[in-house]
Amino acid sequence: MKLRQLQFFIAVAEELSFSRAAVKLHVAQPSLSTQIKALEDEVGARLFERDKRHVSLTPAGRRFQSRVASVLSLADSAKAEARSTERGQLGTIDLGYTALSMFSTALPHAIRRFRQQESNVVITLRELTSLEQLHELGERTLDVGVLRKVDVSAPKGINIVEWYRTPLVAAIPKDHARAASDSLSLTDLKNEAFIMYPRQAGTGIYWQVMNLCTTAGFRPRVVREVLESSTIIGLVAAGVGIAIVPADMNCIQFSGVVYRRIIDSGAYTTLHLAKREGDQNEHLRSLYRVLKQYARRRLAQQSRK
Repeated sequence: MKLRQLQFFIAVAEELSFSRAAVKLHVAQPSLSTQIKALEDEVGARLFERDKRHVSLTPAGRRFQSRVASVLSLADSAKAEARSTERGQLGTIDLGYTALSMFSTALPHAIRRFRQQESNVVITLRELTSLEQLHELGERTLDVGVLRKVDVSAPKGINIVEWYRTPLVAAIPKDHARAASDSLSLTDLKNEAFIMYPRQAGTGIYWQVMNLCTTAGFRPRVVREVLESSTIIGLVAAGVGIAIVPADMNCIQFSGVVYRRIIDSGAYTTLHLAKREGDQNEHLRSLYRVLKQYARRRLAQQSRK
């Protein structure tokens, strides 16, 4: 069934005359009649009653007319949206993010700001691990990723840049012997039970904490691996152990849990932006500008502390 045939059908249905419809469509009447007959054969129903003087819609034709009008309207809208997108008036962006990145102060505020500035752009947000984001960027099913840098090679043509850095802190029980201190070193925690993100979770923090502890001269005693951040803090409140988490997570407030800065060198975690090299999506470049603006703002706030 061709779009042109549907347009022919609507013209005849509106004019109720093959001759007037042919003039309207700028086609020969025999050609119009042939196309309508082919359409009826494909549909499997007579759409018009016709004799030498009159043309009218059959009941099947009236039902078909309402459906075809919707199809043609959708087709017109699709063409108009495609033209507007080509001119930069409309757009879509698929953004991937790791679960922990939404705890940052920069990402949610930057997305909100971008949506206010670019109301003509539909931004789709998808929670994915860092490895999943790299794969989908390579497959062109994702436009930009907010991820942790992983120990694998990025697909060819994918550009990854550091975007946002935040300190790691220790989430410890309020009655912990070190709770009165403003800051801690990892050696202060070497005898503690650790609650960690799963090593396969794709956050990268598991191995980062392991490396930091190794540098501090011990291997942490991991008693639980938990994916959900709020559950980790809940287990700390329950006295199961302590946790090393991004400082942004101090927005999760449990009675009986305090967050203390870690002073060891390298005790921070970094988010990166990943996108395809040479991507000409102007809306994506606009989103990048907003993301970098909020990252700079966060960095300035940290420097004043």
